[in-house]
Amino acid sequence: MRSFKPKSHLSSALSFLTIIAIIWYVFYSQTPSAAVEDNLPATEWSTARALEHVKAISVQPHHVGSAAHDDVRDYIVTQLQAMGLQVTTQKGYTMDPWGNLANPENILARIKGSQENSKALLVLSHYDSDPHSSKGASDAASGVSTILEGVRTFLAQNKQPINDIIICITDAEELGLNGAELFVNEHPWAQDVAMVLNFEARGSGGPSYMLVETNGGNRKIIEEFSAAGVEYPVANSLAYSIYKMIPNDTDLTVFRKDGDINGLNFAFIGDHYDYHTELDNYERLDRNTLAHQGAYLMPLMNHLSNIDLSDELKVPEGDDYVYFPMPIIKMVSFPFKWLPFLIIGSGLLLVVLIVYGIKKRRISFGQIMAGFVPFLGSLIIGYLLSNYGWVGIKSGTFYVDQQHGFPYNGYWLIAAAAMTAATLCFFLYHKYYKKDNVASLSIAPLFILWLVCLLIAFPVGDGGLIPGVFLPGAGFFLVPLIAGLLMVWLNINQRRPSYILLVILALPALFIFTPFVKAFPVALGMGILFVAAILTTLLIGLLIPIIGHYRRKDLLSFIGLIATLVCVGYAFAKAEFTPSQPQSTSLVYIQNQDDQTAQWATYDEVLTDWTKAKLGESPAAASELNKNTIDSKYGTGFSYAATAPYKELAPVMVETLIDSLHADLRTVKMKIYSESVIQRLEVFCDTTYVFEDGKVNGREVYKAKVSKKALPNRWGNRMLSYYVTNNEPLELELTFKADVEPEFQFYAASFDLLKTKALDVKPRPLEQMSMPFVLNDAILRKRYVTLNRPTIVTDSIPSNE
Repeated sequence: MRSFKPKSHLSSALSFLTIIAIIWYVFYSQTPSAAVEDNLPATEWSTARALEHVKAISVQPHHVGSAAHDDVRDYIVTQLQAMGLQVTTQKGYTMDPWGNLANPENILARIKGSQENSKALLVLSHYDSDPHSSKGASDAASGVSTILEGVRTFLAQNKQPINDIIICITDAEELGLNGAELFVNEHPWAQDVAMVLNFEARGSGGPSYMLVETNGGNRKIIEEFSAAGVEYPVANSLAYSIYKMIPNDTDLTVFRKDGDINGLNFAFIGDHYDYHTELDNYERLDRNTLAHQGAYLMPLMNHLSNIDLSDELKVPEGDDYVYFPMPIIKMVSFPFKWLPFLIIGSGLLLVVLIVYGIKKRRISFGQIMAGFVPFLGSLIIGYLLSNYGWVGIKSGTFYVDQQHGFPYNGYWLIAAAAMTAATLCFFLYHKYYKKDNVASLSIAPLFILWLVCLLIAFPVGDGGLIPGVFLPGAGFFLVPLIAGLLMVWLNINQRRPSYILLVILALPALFIFTPFVKAFPVALGMGILFVAAILTTLLIGLLIPIIGHYRRKDLLSFIGLIATLVCVGYAFAKAEFTPSQPQSTSLVYIQNQDDQTAQWATYDEVLTDWTKAKLGESPAAASELNKNTIDSKYGTGFSYAATAPYKELAPVMVETLIDSLHADLRTVKMKIYSESVIQRLEVFCDTTYVFEDGKVNGREVYKAKVSKKALPNRWGNRMLSYYVTNNEPLELELTFKADVEPEFQFYAASFDLLKTKALDVKPRPLEQMSMPFVLNDAILRKRYVTLNRPTIVTDSIPSNE
């Protein structure tokens, strides 16, 4: 009988290096090459040509109401006209359910198809940038540029599509999806749309993720997406399941909710610290990422414009596919309805495999139980170190005012969490290594993965086994599970299974779980940094049928420790503010024009010399100012305030145009305006005041579905936010019970703080930038109005406030 000889160090090293190379390729293969080729034929989509559009659009911030906003609109119109398209614009006031009022101007064009009265494909992005400092190169000049270059390429091919192609570049997306709401609910073309391709961004780099937006099932959408032959699909049904559980906030959401129109979002989220900041500029946009957007658009536009869209790719809710990308195959998919059989079947296979291994004396129950120690030990310790490590450092000066939730050194912290988990795995598995227990040690990770699939993906009624956590899109986790069972089977039947065969079977685990190690903390914030450690542990656990044969896992643990220390060291070395990763700072001058007082205020938790120059060394907490919360992305309130000198500024005028009584109801129409430029008007009114009806600039306001009361969705006392265009006044008409006297506060903001010489605000140092997501670098003028009950009852009493 031949004695067992462990595998050689050389073959083990080669297999390990192969795994490392595959992990590198997993990330590298997500996007097209970085090469930006010039002089490509007119019939090919060109990253270089798309970049020219990005450069032209992102010269300066172009939020709604800015002069640059009109320049960008005119540029896009001119580019589409140069392609021979007839371009129109659509303008009108809209207000979302949360009181965000704007006057967007959408840009529209249409390529006629050969089939009359056919359904249309719509390509979508938005051209406004976020107020007020972002240049919007990624969000969403990249999307507009992708469409401009894509449409030019399509027309250059001289192929008339079967279906019409509508180009819709919306406005005021950043304010409340106002442009999309205007198009879907008021433009006649909206009735023709069967499918939407929407291009977005929430960072400045990384792969672009495909996300399905539908009221029904995804089956037909995924079938056609696969048939289109997209070369670099970064799409999986787990993201689809998660996306359906959380609030969505892209233009495409309006198409789904208001128009019952299916669509696909394509959005990249890498370098999230650039999102909505001054750093969202032409130079920082990842060229790979822009090429990836084009790699989605061209095959999908060609395919979807030439298939039958009469059914609008709609199927009943629940008629869904599990889907995920794999190399060569591109997209793998199977129906949700297979999940119960696959989960039960894989569980039975696991039991059969254990019994078979015990019978062959290659698995023992004791060793299986022992295998849970290194796996769960790595899982628990990795979680504790990464989670509480982040808790320990996130209160530091470098992190507190980075509102994105993803700091400049975030990638290095993710790498540190992953390497910590790897170090623990190698160390603990080395302690439990025996030359004949690899199959036994492999059972614990497979069982835990099967348990995860059972708990979150097994359908029970309208949900899953855990109420509120039903993610059937995670059903593709079963693929690496089944591959892992085959790897264990090889280890049962062969003392020295082929590393080549084992590595091939490990590909599903490597290609499925590796991207998630990075993607989850980037997408959902550093609060879930521990997920990187957990997924790394799970991945290494699934590789135990290979790594378990390595006799020098202690050496790998030492190398992992060194790598962890390097990542931690580099993360801390990068934890400083520089011109390339500036500190976010904020300053607002708040003037009460009724009592002629003024204050300086900031959102900063950590004050810099720049803010202290106005607020002093020991400013007071701004709790009084925060009784009225100014609209912001994360509901951020002022942190500090200090008394400021009162300067004579143009007054905010409040005029009463109509004041009428009808039975027990009173209707008041007010006009709020200023002779000087205003970019934003906030209206506050205590929630104890209830309104029966209302109009804003001629538009009916949103009403509650049950009570039918007007303006029900208030964030604190905030009633509405008006984003001003061309300094047009706000006309607010409200109907309420005649026996009440509503009290209003009007905040008029202009983004000219740094340009107002009387206030003498110095420019920021190079290592600082304007804080995103809040009202910043602004002059805020306040007026208070109480609608006292009239002493004379008439149908109309015009007066001035």
